[in-house]
Amino acid sequence: MRKILATIKKEWILTRRDVAGFMLLFLMPAVLIVVMAMVQDAPFKDYQEMRFELLIADHDNGSIAQSIKQGLKESGNFHVTERIDGKPVTEEQLKRLLQKGDYKVGIVIPKGATAEMVNAANLVANSVSEKLGLGSMPSREIRDSLYIRMYFDPVTKPTYRMSVSFALDKLITFSSSKVLVERLSKMGIAAADTTNDSAAVTTPEKQPTENFEKIFKGLGIKEHVLSGKAEHGSFINSVQHNVPAWAIFGMFFIVIPICGHLIREREEGSAVRVELIPGARRMVALGKIFFYTIVCTVQFALMFCVGIWLLPMLSLPALQLGAHAWVLIPVAIAIAVAATSYGYFVGAVFKTTNQAMPFGAISIVILSAMGGIWVPADIFSPAMQKLAMLSPLYWALDGVNHITLRNGDLWDVLPHIGVLAGFSTILFIISTHRNKKRVRSIQ
Repeated sequence: MRKILATIKKEWILTRRDVAGFMLLFLMPAVLIVVMAMVQDAPFKDYQEMRFELLIADHDNGSIAQSIKQGLKESGNFHVTERIDGKPVTEEQLKRLLQKGDYKVGIVIPKGATAEMVNAANLVANSVSEKLGLGSMPSREIRDSLYIRMYFDPVTKPTYRMSVSFALDKLITFSSSKVLVERLSKMGIAAADTTNDSAAVTTPEKQPTENFEKIFKGLGIKEHVLSGKAEHGSFINSVQHNVPAWAIFGMFFIVIPICGHLIREREEGSAVRVELIPGARRMVALGKIFFYTIVCTVQFALMFCVGIWLLPMLSLPALQLGAHAWVLIPVAIAIAVAATSYGYFVGAVFKTTNQAMPFGAISIVILSAMGGIWVPADIFSPAMQKLAMLSPLYWALDGVNHITLRNGDLWDVLPHIGVLAGFSTILFIISTHRNKKRVRSIQ
């Protein structure tokens, strides 16, 4: 019993010497709970509670187009953007913005959509009026080439696409029914139909049921996923999201061995001996970052090899690398440098392993949750989407998605590489300054 009490006393003394490390055991999980609750709030909501950002290029400007836009706005689930910088959105501009990832879905209403719908309604009304001996309205054959086109960012999740497509189809059906009723009312068929109801029942073969379907085929919907070159086209699935996401997550977990090695070097005194060599501090630091950058880059390559060759053996889709796969090399190096710099930063700032290890591990979990590794960032709340841009993992994953899903080239991912490089530079400067200050305090 005495030994047990002595051990408890000893551990308490050690804990008091490292109050900061002890407090991190409570503080970091609390931060993790707050972040995860905010991140996973959207997935637990019904899609009826979410608002979708929609771009609309209206080339028709007719009653059908107005009815569709008004219905989307009044539903409360869509934030409709028709103008940018005071000018109507064009189809080319819509495609460009979706390709960049600024918006997730765009709708193009073609010229003549209203005329096509009215013509389809006239055809059905004429078919009914012919049976009743009434007049007819001008009409022509249905065109099969006129569609409302829906364009999606390749990163858009299938459930998102289905929700928007269902809503648009419902609005088109409602508008079609409304136009048909107006046509029939205009021809006085509603009144005539009541007087000839018995005749209609006794001759069912003459009912224009098959013609009535024409109005719902007069203006269809076509979905397009923007992905650059058609032969390299791909869209988001479990493999396309999870392989890059968890590869990046694993790269940033290099923080654990790096900070462990740095703290052990300080405790053993080897770090002080390095500082005694003129000009060695930064060279040694760069050497460490260079070595671990190679390790992280190889790790990234191996994870992608798993997605390309191993996962198809397990009946899963193969990972697609996009039209410019070589651009993954500079992006992977930028991610590796950022991950290594972060590990070096944690090891330089904290004094003991009790401080560095919990902070390093849990902070990576928090940054990955914020960055869309666990839950895609496009379903976050607007405030959370802005907060996500503070995470280097967000820029890493978005940069990879630009290449593998949007078929981006080096020019498209330069902003991502720039952000990661800036993140690495700032952390490296802070780390070297911290080490220099620590050595001076020892001297």
